[in-house]
Amino acid sequence: SSSCLRTMRFCRGRIYEKTSFCFVFAVVDPASNLRVLEVASKSMRVTWDASVGDISGYRVQMIPMMAGSKQQDLYVDSSQTSVVVKDLSPDTEYQVNVFSLKDLLSSEAVVVMQKTEPVKVSLECSLGVDVQADVVLLVDGSYSIGKKNFAKVRAFLEVLVNTFDIGPNKVQIALVQYSKDSFTEFYLNTHQNVNGVVKAVRSFPYRGGSTNTGRAMTYVREEIFQTNRGARANVPRVTILITDGKSSDAFKEPATKLRNADVEIFAVGVKDAVRSELEAIANEPAETHVYTVEDFDAFQRISKELTQSICLRIEQELQVSDDPFFFSELIQPRDLTFSDVGSRSFRASWEIDANNVEFFTVQFKPEDDVDGHYVSMTVPGNTLTTILPRLTPVTRYEVRVSAQYAKGESLPLIGYETTKLPLWADLCNLVTSLVTDTSFRASWTAAPGIVQAYKVHWKSLFSEEHGEKTVPGDETTTVLDGLTPETPYQVSVIAAYPHKDSDPLTGRETTDGEPV
Repeated sequence: SSSCLRTMRFCRGRIYEKTSFCFVFAVVDPASNLRVLEVASKSMRVTWDASVGDISGYRVQMIPMMAGSKQQDLYVDSSQTSVVVKDLSPDTEYQVNVFSLKDLLSSEAVVVMQKTEPVKVSLECSLGVDVQADVVLLVDGSYSIGKKNFAKVRAFLEVLVNTFDIGPNKVQIALVQYSKDSFTEFYLNTHQNVNGVVKAVRSFPYRGGSTNTGRAMTYVREEIFQTNRGARANVPRVTILITDGKSSDAFKEPATKLRNADVEIFAVGVKDAVRSELEAIANEPAETHVYTVEDFDAFQRISKELTQSICLRIEQELQVSDDPFFFSELIQPRDLTFSDVGSRSFRASWEIDANNVEFFTVQFKPEDDVDGHYVSMTVPGNTLTTILPRLTPVTRYEVRVSAQYAKGESLPLIGYETTKLPLWADLCNLVTSLVTDTSFRASWTAAPGIVQAYKVHWKSLFSEEHGEKTVPGDETTTVLDGLTPETPYQVSVIAAYPHKDSDPLTGRETTDGEPV
């Protein structure tokens, strides 16, 4: 069906201009019989019956009902009516939406609610009595935390410590507090059992100072993970960073050097911590290595998930250490290229030197999205290209492609591409109204994408008189005043995007004569 919105502008009592805006509406048939199966603590299978219409694919949207958990969006092919959604938050209710897609159109959502299971450490991750690991707790003790909140940090650390079977031939724990300088509260070989570690965690002092996270990570690498301080060879090494603010010093290179020393970094950010900074510090994937909470009272919400991730990561590393060919078998994609770049989509293509890929996972997000919300797509293992849909114009995207094998997932291949500027001037019209002898109103259709502002220019066709004003990106009308009576003006409107300005919309208007 279609409908037309007609606008008329009157000038001096007669119709001066008539413009038509036509919109075509198409109905996309939704999927049906949406249901959730195989529910676990961090995953669930979403299944539905196919749409009866001609569609191009489906969008599966997972919206958590708990603040601080991430929304997920997954795109699948029209032939697929089931998908396993991973990296969910345990013990969290999700609203599951499935949309049928036809090009740029979408159906109404079919919806179901489902809660993930709570973490069952005894079933999903049971560190054996012979498991060894060296774990360093790296705690921000800067002035911004304060004594009251620091007591909550101690309580959170106690929960983490009690997760592990501690001993000289088991899991060893060290604690470093940092601010301007770093202080070793105790080394890996200081305490021989969990009681000693818990007692030390309950009583270590709050020191205060600035937040030199980079210097602290260098300190951990050079002073803590050393054999004379209890560090062991061929044992999984883990650092858990807890901070409430932005680092006062350079942190990327120290974090890279710590990771390159075979240390797995997890990061917990509280309140004002910058997630993009935490993601640059921690290991990948961020979904299991970076945790953020709104305040110090919310530690309990992430404690189970964090300890579970650490536990599973140690188990995985121990399994890998027994199989030296593990990583060599998980061949990474190569030669990521982009083509068919438009304002709303582009094509990603890659190569791989393997014939046993089950499927590829393609993830993408705006590069400057500090929340790290990736949209995911699955691509069959025999396909080396896909189109990334529903993008924002004039936006630089980070794209990750990883290969999924029976044994696990490869490291991601990462690339970047920027969408083009839309042809706004071909789609929209500039309209004027409310003409007086010294003013008139200019209005326009909103430009697509994220518009920072509109730049409105006007110039007299009889003289050098001209002007300019800036209108917020969410407004599409403004009044031009202080004009000269009975004067024709040329008006142009430009949409300002983060990286580029659009071509102008242009129009003309003549002010009325002075009232008699």
